[in-house]
Amino acid sequence: MAFVLTRRLQPLRGLIDLVPVVMVVLLLLSFFLLSSSFVLQSGIKVEPPRSTFGVGMPASRLIVAVALGPQLTDANGAPIPRVPTIYFEDQIVTLDGLRDLLDKLPLGRLPPSLVIKADKGVTLDTIISIEDIASAHRLPVVLATQPISGDSSP
Repeated sequence: MAFVLTRRLQPLRGLIDLVPVVMVVLLLLSFFLLSSSFVLQSGIKVEPPRSTFGVGMPASRLIVAVALGPQLTDANGAPIPRVPTIYFEDQIVTLDGLRDLLDKLPLGRLPPSLVIKADKGVTLDTIISIEDIASAHRLPVVLATQPISGDSSP
């Protein structure tokens, strides 16, 4: 007598429902977007000074970038002092123009900090002038620095 096995289960014949797959992909995409942090930085390229204890570039919507122009020489080959250019909201401004723009800012209960992102060759006079304008508007000031690389020599 032979033992005969028969299949009673039939494979599912039909289309795969893509709605759950698309929903899982969209949920994963939204989780990645919500968990990532976006830091809006000024588009002006400067090289801030290096600091061992600096915090880098803090997140703020108020960024003043101070860049030095290229090094030029006069007819005798002597270097001409580099003139700093002040940028606020990616536009070139003067100190008076910066004061006027900060006057127009709506400030809430907790004012945002003003980040000064300046080249390492900018004079202290320029930085203090910007800090005075920010202090007159009751804005806390943060100086952006870059960390010292892995070596211990300054």
